[in-house]
Amino acid sequence: MNASDHGTQFLAEPRPQPDSWLNWLLSKPVLWLGTLLALISVADGIHNSMLHSLDFQWSPARLLAQHLDPWAIYLSGDPAHRILLNQVPNYLHELYVIMLPFGYMALPPARLIWAVLNLLLILLSCACVARLYRLEGRKAWLLTLLVLTGTPARVTIGNGQVTALVLASLALWAVTVSASGRGLLLGIAWSKYSVPPVLAAFLLFGRRWRLLFFSLLPPLAGFLFVYAWLRTPFWTLLLEPFHAATNNVSPGLSNIMAISEMALRRPPLFQAVPDAFYLSHQAGWALYLPYICGVVLALAMAAYFFIRSRGSQRVDGRILLACLMAASLLCFKHQIYDFLFLIFALAVALRADRSPARNWLFVWIAYFWYMERLVHIRRWEFWPSVVILSFVLLLALIATTWKLRHSICWKAEWKL
Repeated sequence: MNASDHGTQFLAEPRPQPDSWLNWLLSKPVLWLGTLLALISVADGIHNSMLHSLDFQWSPARLLAQHLDPWAIYLSGDPAHRILLNQVPNYLHELYVIMLPFGYMALPPARLIWAVLNLLLILLSCACVARLYRLEGRKAWLLTLLVLTGTPARVTIGNGQVTALVLASLALWAVTVSASGRGLLLGIAWSKYSVPPVLAAFLLFGRRWRLLFFSLLPPLAGFLFVYAWLRTPFWTLLLEPFHAATNNVSPGLSNIMAISEMALRRPPLFQAVPDAFYLSHQAGWALYLPYICGVVLALAMAAYFFIRSRGSQRVDGRILLACLMAASLLCFKHQIYDFLFLIFALAVALRADRSPARNWLFVWIAYFWYMERLVHIRRWEFWPSVVILSFVLLLALIATTWKLRHSICWKAEWKL
């Protein structure tokens, strides 16, 4: 059986170049030191989760367990203060069906269990991504250590975020073959509906009807369950998560929506703007312009990668997946923990041979996983100049990942 039987493109095996920097990172003393730092990072995340869990969706799950509509309570102003901290129901109904068991628990044990589950989901994602990108032994070890020591993983655990659940559902593509199975996993990812749109648009251009159909089943099942569970009118319940997100979600970092909102307010370039609700004073078309910019850019990015991946030189799905997941961060509102989705780009960097593009990819990832935290500490993250710089660097990260598409020799093709 030859390469043409699978439509697989085999590249000539390049002569390996000395890679002393990566070899140093892969040395056992450095890996064991990294393991110690990873344990400290994880312990810090779990400690923060026990103290705060700012975004843990326990409050909405608790209300749902009592047959109360968490979205309606939040949108009414929550006069009884039933929603704790920042546990605002921003997500689709299916997530709260998944989280419903936590609603029957007291908050302290629920926090600990969710923190441990988040850690396990991150480790599962690392294992799946390492398998998908053919990273073995020390490279798989290094991938896991870089993820666990990074700010996104630590904040995901500490804040009780759902990013790890969404990442795990996407990483499981590595071990799922059928279109229906992949569709169901994508359907779980829709619970955080700012993550899959670029990937879904790419699949739509490719007419992956079966996969996309199955991806609608988990959100639909979650909605129907909650509709039967509550007494909220159909259309009101359907739209409530989006109204809650509009009222609460911060513009975030390095995305076109944040830049467009800042442009409408015209703040000084080196002066911070409010953490959230840039457009609280706006009305009419200005309120919808950031969403239009996000959707248009998402469609444009998906179309670009779809067109460029066709033709005489096919592009492996692993490169496309890394680019599309990074593109979702470029198009829609995301916070620092969501940069955990750059794990796919990191796997590309670890898989590629030594080259300037590979080295720059490591630099861009290091900025979002480590250096961006310093920007947060200095409270510079919402300066327009910083948001614009982060947008440009994320665009450079995507371009660098794409540049490596023909520099990796894959033994077998993986289709997105």
